[in-house]
Amino acid sequence: MNSVVYFKLIRWKNLLLIIYTYLLIKFLFFPSFSIETALSLFQFSLLLLSIVLISAAGYIINDIEDVISDKINKPKKLIVSKVITKEKALQWYKITNTLGIALGIIFCLNIGKPTYSFIFIGASLLLYLYSKKLKSKPLIGNLIIAFLIGISIFILAFFEFNFILKTEPQNLAFTIITALSIFAFCMNLTREIIKDIEDVNGDYALKISTLPILLGVNRTKNIANLTILLPIGLLLFILLNFSESYKFTMLYLLITVFLPLVYISIKLFSVKNKNDFKKISTLLKITMFLGVNSLIIFSKFH
Repeated sequence: MNSVVYFKLIRWKNLLLIIYTYLLIKFLFFPSFSIETALSLFQFSLLLLSIVLISAAGYIINDIEDVISDKINKPKKLIVSKVITKEKALQWYKITNTLGIALGIIFCLNIGKPTYSFIFIGASLLLYLYSKKLKSKPLIGNLIIAFLIGISIFILAFFEFNFILKTEPQNLAFTIITALSIFAFCMNLTREIIKDIEDVNGDYALKISTLPILLGVNRTKNIANLTILLPIGLLLFILLNFSESYKFTMLYLLITVFLPLVYISIKLFSVKNKNDFKKISTLLKITMFLGVNSLIIFSKFH
């Protein structure tokens, strides 16, 4: 029973996407370019486990801090205080977070760069501050979460590549990973803003100054539409400049990512109720997953 509750609390599906992305990049994408990566299997496992555990701890502390608002916004999905006590959740947070930071430090010591430990300590601290204070700051909280998700993808290339070599395959692979990180940042920024609209009732009751409360739902929808134009613009640039060289990948991106994003952008003008916003949020998550899968197509046909 406890293990089932724990996995629900840490949003195991979201963590599975991180694991899937890392495995895809490490064992399919990088080998397709014949790139000699720096991390051994053991080091890669340490890095991945650290990121997953720190992310999991972030979800736990967020649920602990959101107990009151979640009673209003999503009472059926409430775990902390309903299924388990706040004290038990806090205990799980401390254990999960400590393990995540410890593995991050062990990883940095193993690769001979102990000062990089501050990356993992900083990420953990930022997630804690987000849940405690920064979440209530308009747009700042959204930017922090989107940044952490984007950087979690980029960090793999940062540790894997030997930047002294500067070979053409490595430069291309690095450019693609950077583009994917920016894409993840933009998509999650839009999704975080949409989620704020979904949670407006609970946030209003707690007097949390999110964008929908400060500016209203309609103006916040317009901001979400502006942020979704960023990945649309990035994809349009990629499609126009690389359609001749990478036909299959560009066709995949056009059908599974670009067109759905255009649809979401248009749909945002007409959505009004909470269920509609939830559908948009889910569609953004699916589109993000499909975007990650473009690495498979690119690996096979570049």
